[in-house]
Amino acid sequence: MTARKPHPVRPGEPDDLEFMWEMLYEAAHHRPLSDPLISRYLDGWGRTGDAAVISLDPDGGSKRGAAWYRLMPVEGPGYGFVDASTPEVVIAVVPDQRGTGVGGTLLRGLLETARSQGFDALSLSVRDDNHAAVRLYERCGFVKLSSGEGLWTMKADLTVPGGE
Repeated sequence: MTARKPHPVRPGEPDDLEFMWEMLYEAAHHRPLSDPLISRYLDGWGRTGDAAVISLDPDGGSKRGAAWYRLMPVEGPGYGFVDASTPEVVIAVVPDQRGTGVGGTLLRGLLETARSQGFDALSLSVRDDNHAAVRLYERCGFVKLSSGEGLWTMKADLTVPGGE
């Protein structure tokens, strides 16, 4: 049995924005990116509180996935909104890399980034039938807060050690 190669992760850069839009399309299950409920996760990227990590193929440097968070206002919340001081997470992996550990590496990198930036928590929304993602989020310290419309809202408390 061959060991898996590591999944290098680096901070997101302005040049990653096009790839992040592609990953948002995947995360939104191919809903139109023109939908304001979807586009709010990247419109005007680079404002205070925005942060991203990108996973790269260790052999060639091609992008394998992206994860980012953004603070959402009370008057324009996202699907995983908890409060105006808790950034919402978006995470997606290119289809042929799913199930290889890229998502976990991205999420751990994003949690580390959020802690280093002084955030106390992160939240997200996940389809309730996406059992693999729910298990990953729980392993990384997220807990289910509420459900509705086929979605779980989950939150990770970054002030306590936990998760993988």
